[in-house]
Amino acid sequence: MNKKINIGIIGGNFGYKVIYRALKNIKDFRVMGFSVKKKSNRFISEKIKIYKNWKNLISDKKIDAIFISSPPLTHRKIIEFAIKKNKHIFCDKPVSTNIKNITMLCKKLQNKRLVNFVNYEFRHIEAFRIFKIKYLPKIKVKKVKVNWSIKIPQQGRSKWKDDHTKGGGNFFNYICHILFYLEDFFGILEIYDSKLKNSKNKFELKTELLTKDKKTKVSLNFRTIGQANKSKPYHKIIFHCDKGNYCLFTKMNNLFDQFLLLKNKKILFKPKEINYDFRLKPTYRNLVSFKNSIVNRNNGRPNFENALRIHFLINEIINFKNK
Repeated sequence: MNKKINIGIIGGNFGYKVIYRALKNIKDFRVMGFSVKKKSNRFISEKIKIYKNWKNLISDKKIDAIFISSPPLTHRKIIEFAIKKNKHIFCDKPVSTNIKNITMLCKKLQNKRLVNFVNYEFRHIEAFRIFKIKYLPKIKVKKVKVNWSIKIPQQGRSKWKDDHTKGGGNFFNYICHILFYLEDFFGILEIYDSKLKNSKNKFELKTELLTKDKKTKVSLNFRTIGQANKSKPYHKIIFHCDKGNYCLFTKMNNLFDQFLLLKNKKILFKPKEINYDFRLKPTYRNLVSFKNSIVNRNNGRPNFENALRIHFLINEIINFKNK
């Protein structure tokens, strides 16, 4: 490719720590500018323009694509403006705060030759990729059990991350990832039972799903545990198959922890230890797909339609009533 894709990034936290660092390793992208609330010394050595207003960044005619890593409450207005200015869009999940907004944005993108991507990362985690490509096609999965237990986050992080109406909370921070990777493995899923307990100090979700062909049952179990609780966090996905049990497993102690792939408790794949945010590699792969989609002028995935699907499933779970 001869011409570089000029890009602008909106949001200086995840936008810098993960998006920008991953982008630096893709030669076809050129970071032209950042829109951040406060200037930071991290940009002094970079030949990058800082925009106080995101509208000015998007309006820059030199910029071909924008990367949105600002709070979800800002997504709708930014995306609408980006569509108006004919910019390709890469957005962090969940893409806006509700199904009404994402539905409207998908409609606005119809008949537009604009690439849109959403940064759902789990499908590109190394252990997930190996299981899906190497093992999943050769086995018959009878039942899947997802167990994800997290420590209630300590104070100090952005307030919106604990507010569902602002695009945060457990559904938009964590459960959306489960729903996306399950449908990435098995296709469309149907919810047939769901129970949610949600109090100030405890959140527990138990959802039962079925694959479209009704052959595979999926149990989704997610809960939070208090900081004083001695139980340790973890994320485990067990696939009960005709050829034994496969498992994707990680501890949730920090951002360096990665997933292992096991079969009948024997390790099939163990990634090399890292001392950087594990989200960098899967985000990098999403960015490469985004770049290829721009070059080839077709929309890959995960895209806004996939985000709409996740919003739909979350609504179904929250509003589920036993039939």
